[in-house]
Amino acid sequence: MKFLLFFTLLIGLSACAGQSTPETADLPTLAALPTLTPTDTPTPVTPSATPSATLTASPTPTASVTVTPSATITDTPTPTATHTPTATDTPPPTADNESLMALALLAAQATVLPQQVYLSPTPPFVLPTQPPGSVTTCPILPAGGFGLVFAGDPAIAQQIGCPVGQPPVTTTAASAYQNFERGAMMWLAGPPAAVYVLFADGRFQRYDDTYQAETDPISGGEAPPPGLAEPVRGFGKVWRTYPEVRNGLGWARDAEAGGTATLQLFERGSMLDLPQRGDILVLANAAGSAISGTWRAIMGRY
Repeated sequence: MKFLLFFTLLIGLSACAGQSTPETADLPTLAALPTLTPTDTPTPVTPSATPSATLTASPTPTASVTVTPSATITDTPTPTATHTPTATDTPPPTADNESLMALALLAAQATVLPQQVYLSPTPPFVLPTQPPGSVTTCPILPAGGFGLVFAGDPAIAQQIGCPVGQPPVTTTAASAYQNFERGAMMWLAGPPAAVYVLFADGRFQRYDDTYQAETDPISGGEAPPPGLAEPVRGFGKVWRTYPEVRNGLGWARDAEAGGTATLQLFERGSMLDLPQRGDILVLANAAGSAISGTWRAIMGRY
């Protein structure tokens, strides 16, 4: 019985196996699982394309940004460079600066003295032996431009003291002036007539004018280097007589020029306005001396 059942089962299985051939042929339909490929298509599809498009669009603004700053940076230096000289040129038109410039131009037109002599000599004034910080007070101040110079620099007041005279007055005198390689010579008619030697290092020395036109030679017949000159008459006599003058000043740089000087005496010095120079000279006497000391030129006129 069991054998019969087993046989029957075998026949059934062989029948199924016989029918499986057509079903196996249909398997390709089931194997056409590639239909599931639509699922694969989305994976590489749009996500991949979308970022790619986004990245492509991104460089475009970047390129545009690069151009914009480039133009801006190029333009910025141009206005800056143009503005710099303007800022430099702006300060001069000030009220104070205009006044100083006017005085400088006036002095330059009125003087024949070269710049290195026109300016204050070096070293500057050496203060006399007075306690530091002491202030000179005068009952009457000098007049005009002398007063401005006197009040504008306390060191000058300490050096030359107060104006002399009751009341203090200014005087005028015929004068002559000549530039040298290392200083200048100044003549005042007096009385007594005197020649002042202004050395470029800030020292001055006064000599009596002993020149006599009737007996003294006009010049010594020297042969100066090209462009320079030998001093003549009173200047020449002092220049030839005193070696320290000749060696200290060198040769004359131009001819002497005449004019009328304005002079004021002080306790320890004097102030002079020479039109040949166009400034104010301050002469401070050395301690215990009335014929030597230091000199200084200050912009201004009496």
